[in-house]
Amino acid sequence: MSTILIIDDNEDFNLMLKSAMEIDGYDVETASNGKEAKALYQNKKYDVIITDIIMPDVDGYEVILDLRRMGMSDRTIAVSGGGRTAAEDYLVTAQHFDVAATFDKPVDLQALTSKVQEIIQNHK
Repeated sequence: MSTILIIDDNEDFNLMLKSAMEIDGYDVETASNGKEAKALYQNKKYDVIITDIIMPDVDGYEVILDLRRMGMSDRTIAVSGGGRTAAEDYLVTAQHFDVAATFDKPVDLQALTSKVQEIIQNHK
């Protein structure tokens, strides 16, 4: 079974995405910030990691850079609802870190699910 890690400080978003991914048959874990996520992905391999950008403690950029150093950026999806600037500004920056994909919030669940499947297929 493929495993997914979802990192977002919005608990409702985590639960919604976790439920959707579990319905598709994935094993899903969640973290509410990058610090919590790092403790998870340093001890377990995930097939796909979905991370928000703007979070307390350790933000999504730090997570993405860490995953890039681990050779995992091509399994990483960045999502953002914006912050001080529009979501697109944050996501364009994330693309420079070689993430597999970026999505604005609210997320198009069908497109996100398709991208997750594609990443998993490309890494079998």
